This record gives sequence, structure tokens and C-alpha cells, in this order.
Amino acid sequence: MSEARPLFFGLYEQACVGNGSGAVSLWTHPADERLTATGLRYWLNLGRTAEEAGFDLFFFGDVLGLYDTYRGSAATALEWGVELPAHDPLLHIPALAAVTERIAFGATVSTTYEHPFAHARRFSTLDHLTAGRIAWNIVTSYLPGAAANFGLDVLAHDRRYDRADEFLEVVYALWERSWDDDAFVGDKARRLFAEPSRVHPIDHVGDSFRVAGPHLSIPSPQRTPYLIQAGWSARGREFAARHAELIFVGDSDPAAIRSGLAGIRARAAELGRDPEDIRAVVGMNLLIAPTDIAVQEKLDGFQQHYSSDAQLAAYAGWSGIDFARYADDEPLTKQQTTHTQTAATRSDTPPVLAGDIRRQFASVTAFADDRYIGTPDAVAANIERFVEESGVDGFLLHQFVSPGSLEDFAELLAPRLRERGLFGGRPQDGTLRSRMRADRSDRLPPSHPARA
Repeated sequence: MSEARPLFFGLYEQACVGNGSGAVSLWTHPADERLTATGLRYWLNLGRTAEEAGFDLFFFGDVLGLYDTYRGSAATALEWGVELPAHDPLLHIPALAAVTERIAFGATVSTTYEHPFAHARRFSTLDHLTAGRIAWNIVTSYLPGAAANFGLDVLAHDRRYDRADEFLEVVYALWERSWDDDAFVGDKARRLFAEPSRVHPIDHVGDSFRVAGPHLSIPSPQRTPYLIQAGWSARGREFAARHAELIFVGDSDPAAIRSGLAGIRARAAELGRDPEDIRAVVGMNLLIAPTDIAVQEKLDGFQQHYSSDAQLAAYAGWSGIDFARYADDEPLTKQQTTHTQTAATRSDTPPVLAGDIRRQFASVTAFADDRYIGTPDAVAANIERFVEESGVDGFLLHQFVSPGSLEDFAELLAPRLRERGLFGGRPQDGTLRSRMRADRSDRLPPSHPARA
């Protein structure tokens, strides 16, 4: 194996009770505290715990509508709290930043329903308040209910990315070019806040947006927040090659990940970017205990509080397929939906039987990877092997129960990873971007389209 390097670790969260990153029904487990996630104390404790554990990022996913595909209604999602209540994660970050010093924060915000002018102002504000510890996960929205909530029609998959490209053109202009580096003066003696000739409108007129500007914030520590992207479709990879600094990989097969990342980086080079500027992380549903017997006991306990119906409701919402309409021996019809692309919808994968999907979701480990279920030594060895085979730079921890899964990571897995040189030793000072770049720069490089 090649020489080990410290990995990047983030905690995946959502501002909800039924966290969609794993088994959405495990808020019913006696050890889980997510029913208190509507209050601030839960988040402050979790933020401190993540920082004390040595995590680099506290990340929020988000949705803007109910999961109402399964059985043709939102009843199952409401019964089990599937990614509900969907509170605004941006409001949590200032409070978390106030009780932490090092950990960075990422938030998912959709380009489909937000407006770039207001979005740019919010993230400049967050970049100032966190001293540059902020990242934006750029997504496009697929839920029909979300579109209806904004009084809009659902955009086709690739059309959403076209809108996203223009959205980024606007926010880049606001963040990077509206205020010159020397525009803000803040001089009491001269009684001068800003030099007017150094502040510019952007006068953007496009297919989706018209924005005059100038930006209402003075340049923040990073100017542009650290840029994350999670799409793994062909159009999503093209978008990542153009914009992303960190990719949330939508695959679990190490060979496919290595190939996909190579393609993204090659395309980034064609676009004039340095491919080494792009990092990648993959999700990890961790179930760990000191012995194999204890692992099985923990797994059995989780299974008792698991609902396959809740998980099917989540997966139906992601894929756009109502599995309840199919008999077990019936293959799912391959269809181009406006939702995320899964094995059930992609044309390049073999047909999937509805019964296979139901059998998969009968277990609490439906979305978990066996590599991350086991004793500390076994899981640490699997992580090292996976990194070597896939080329990823780190992981996002998805909790089965909160904060128990995070505490298990800190107490049981982190020491084994440190022994292998895979945990700890990453920069903990400065802006998030400076920690991720070899040159420790706070700013995007000149080769990035935001700086063009």
C-alpha cells in the first residue's frame, strides 16, 4: 500500500428527526436523541462532540418537500418522520460556530428554488460569522412536492443543471468581482467605510436571472464559500468538473469511484482547472463494537426499531418509483424520472425486481456497507483498503443512532485509524479552503471559473 495520509472526516446531519442518511426510523431507538433535534441543546452538544472527536466538517443535508411517491401519498413519510421536520439548516450554523473553534460547516442549498442574490448575501454573512469555516453543497432539487411548494413545475434533470450553471455565474460575480480587494476601507480617521469606485454592479441578464448588484457584503474571508457537489450522473460529473472543490461520491464500488473521479479530474483539466484541486469523500454508515458478538447484539437492537416501510418511502422519493405498485417478481420499469438517478432508474444497470428491493430494505443495513460494520481493527483495515482502491480523500459519517454512532467513532475507531496514519494531523486553523489546499490559500485559484 502507498504511504497513509490523514483523511478528511465529516459528520452528515439534517435539521430533522428522521435523518435520511441512514435508517430513518431509528429515532425510535432508546439510545437515540433525535426527538430533541428541534431544540438548540441537541445541536450544541453534537457540534462540540464532533469537534472534540477531531472531525473536519459538520455537514447539513436538506430537502424542501415531503416524500410522497410511496403508495401515492406522504402518509408513510409523515408516520415515520422521513426527513422531517425539514428545518432550515442555515439557522443552526451561527449557534454551532459560537460554541466551536475549529470544525467547519457545510450546508445544502438548492439552486432550483433559491435566488442567487439572496443566497450570496446569506453565505457571505456565514463566512464572516464563522471566520471562513463555511462550505456550500450545491444541489438541484427533484421532489415534485418541493416544486409545488414554490408554485413551479418540476424541471428536467439536465435543465436543473443549466439553471445551476447560471446561478453560479451570478454568485461568482457577486462574491468575486463586485467588490475589489481594496474596496473596504473602514477608516475612522478618514470617515470612509468603502471606496465607491471600487464597488461595482454586476448587471447580469440571463435565461433564469436578472441581477443588478452590487453585492451587499464586504469581501468575506473566503469570498466564495468552499464548494461541494454531490451529483454522480453524467451531467452532475460535468458540473463537478467545472465547479466543485469537494465531491460527495454517489457510489460504493471502489473501482467505479476511482474511474469516475479520474474522468471528472480529466474533464477539469480540459476546462483549465488543476485536477488536484478536486477532493472526494464517500458516505460511511458505521456500526462498530469491541467484539463480533457485541456487533451482532447492536445490529439486532437496531433491527428491532427499524421500519422497512419508512426506508422504502425514502427510497421511493429519491428514485421517483412507487415500489408498492409492483409485485415481488415484477421488474421495475426503467424510466427517466426527474429524481436522483439510482440503480432502479439508470438505463446502464440490469433490471431490478421489486422483490429484490423489498428484501434489501428488510434489513437495517439496507444502505450500510459491510466494510464499516465490525470490530475496530476490522473496520480500520477495511477503510485503509477502500481508500487505497478508490482514491477517495475521506468519509462522511452517517449515524445509525445519535450521538451514539459519533461517540463510537471517537472512542473505538479513531484510535485505530490514528495508528494507521489515517486520522488526525490535518490543518485545524484558518479557513476551510486553506485547510484543503496545499498552498493554504483562502481564495479560489485563478484557474477556477469563479476567478475568470
